[in-house]
Amino acid sequence: MEMDKPPKIRLNTDEEEAEIQRHIAEDPDTWTALEDAPILKRGRPAGQTKEQVTVRLDKDVIAALKTPDEKGWQTRLNAILREAVGL
Repeated sequence: MEMDKPPKIRLNTDEEEAEIQRHIAEDPDTWTALEDAPILKRGRPAGQTKEQVTVRLDKDVIAALKTPDEKGWQTRLNAILREAVGL
């Protein structure tokens, strides 16, 4: 369904904005971050030391890596490979 006209967006009046800011100030869950607080960025960190590759492995090898817990099997594979190549 396409819109013939985009919706109109209006700015708050000064009174509406003052009321919104008052509610924010009165909200007990509102807090102000410290000026020197670290900024945490989302997503993968810059300077990643890993590289994505594609490799085909036997099903029984993958099953063994996923035992006992399926989560973390790639990390376990990485550890095994690091040990195998002497890193």
